[in-house]
Amino acid sequence: MSWWKSLRRLMHGTPEAHRGRGRPGAALCLLLAVGVPWARPAFSGQPRPAVATVRHLGVVGFYNPRLMYVKYQELVDYLTESTGERWELAVTLDYEDTVRALCSGGLDVAYLGPFTYLRVHRACGAEPVVRLNTGGKPTYRSLVMVRRDSRYRALSDLRGGVFAFGSPLSTSSHLVPRLMLREAGLEPGKDITCRYFGHHDRAARAVVLGRADACGVRDIVGERFARRGLRVLARSDPIPNFPLVVRPGASAEFRRSLVEALVQRPARDPEVREQMRGWDDELAGGFAPVSATDYGSVRRLVELVFGRRGLVEPPERLKCGG
Repeated sequence: MSWWKSLRRLMHGTPEAHRGRGRPGAALCLLLAVGVPWARPAFSGQPRPAVATVRHLGVVGFYNPRLMYVKYQELVDYLTESTGERWELAVTLDYEDTVRALCSGGLDVAYLGPFTYLRVHRACGAEPVVRLNTGGKPTYRSLVMVRRDSRYRALSDLRGGVFAFGSPLSTSSHLVPRLMLREAGLEPGKDITCRYFGHHDRAARAVVLGRADACGVRDIVGERFARRGLRVLARSDPIPNFPLVVRPGASAEFRRSLVEALVQRPARDPEVREQMRGWDDELAGGFAPVSATDYGSVRRLVELVFGRRGLVEPPERLKCGG
């Protein structure tokens, strides 16, 4: 059964909003790259912007640190060039650090998976401003992958095996695969052993190295590992794409500046569109308008897998058997 069909069996109400509790103070962030007011502007011949403010774009550590820099620094450079404010890339230590840093104002904007966005919205009311448009699509998918030479041909064949998840708060590396396994008749933690590796890359690498029988990853990661000895065992239904989420209390002017830089300017300027097409594949499709209601289906999915505790429990409690 499609997990979207499973969702339709649920009540359409949402839990009453309340503020989540986290440790006090701003979370620590690992700054992988400082802002670039001295770097050459993205468009040669244009003057350097007058830098008055330092902004921080937070990204959860989906991948290894070197890859994070390669993937996202061009976006940070573009925001510095386009908005006239200095931007820095901040890779948070884990998903909950991102929630705390955004809620405390330590980050101005965060690039989040849908599940983490719902938790930060529940915690402090942070809202999305634009969403990713990878490959020109408003959605992406979760893939369950196994070694190319494995004996597995269906999800149900994984009974008794070891499954590699990313973070407990990952949408495509934990939340969706958990339901996919359940719909195949497997109860994670009972019929299949769960292992958590923090990153999509690490989960996939565990399968390549024979430390796990299968993994859950987002599609763009799966495409890379398909060239490294893995194959797709199952694909999820479409999932609403990643949002950029602004901190609580962000001004309307700041929100408009992001929409202008990431949606409106590329729409009218072919030179900007061409620049974006040279970015990492994850970002090369640019961005599109978004609404908080776009993630209602993911909220219902969280309820289906974890119940109402899914938006408030510590990540460790959401692991198999937690």
